[in-house]
Amino acid sequence: MAMTKAASMKPLRHSEKGIPSPVLGILIFVVCELMVFSALISTRIVIKASAGIFAPPENIKLPVLTTGFNTAVLLLSGVFMIAAGWKHGSERSKSLFALAIATGAFFLGVQGYEWFNLLKFGMTMTSNIFGATFYLLIGCHALHAVAALIAMAWFYRLYTKDQFGKHGMLALQIYWVFVVLVWPVLYSIIYF
Repeated sequence: MAMTKAASMKPLRHSEKGIPSPVLGILIFVVCELMVFSALISTRIVIKASAGIFAPPENIKLPVLTTGFNTAVLLLSGVFMIAAGWKHGSERSKSLFALAIATGAFFLGVQGYEWFNLLKFGMTMTSNIFGATFYLLIGCHALHAVAALIAMAWFYRLYTKDQFGKHGMLALQIYWVFVVLVWPVLYSIIYF
C-alpha cells in the first residue's frame, strides 16, 4: 500500500521516535569536544615523555590540596545539576539548579585565583613547557566551564519562568556533566 505524500511529510514528534533535537545536538557536540580534550591530553603526554625536565618552574608549587577541594566542589555541582533534572519543574529543582550554578561559579573563582597566583609567581605559558601545557589544558577547560555557566545562568532565568523544557534541561545536564567529569582527569594528569 502506498503512502500519500501528505502522510510521508508529517513531522515526527519527539515522543514518537528518536532522540530529541537538543539532546542529539549536545551529544554530537560533546563527542567532538571529547576528541579535542583527548588530543590535548595525548599531546601533553607525548611532550612530557620526550622532555628532559617536565615540572613547574623551581619556585612554583602547584596548589594540589586546594585544587583537590575545588575538584570536590565541581563534582558536587554536577550532582546538583543531575538532581535538578530528576526533579524537573519543581521548586526543589530550581533550588538544585541554582546550587549547581553557584558551586560551578565557586570552582571557577578558585581556579581564577590560583591562576592569578601562579602568574604572579612567574609560571606563564612562556616560562617552560610545563607552564605552556598547563595553561593550554586548564584554560581549555576553563573556557568550557565559563560557557556552560553562562548557558546555565541564562536558562535558569527561563527555568524559573517555566519556559525551559525537559529536553533542554537534559541537554544542559549532559554538557555540564561532561565539563565536570573532564576536570578530575585533567587534575590527575597535571597536578600529580
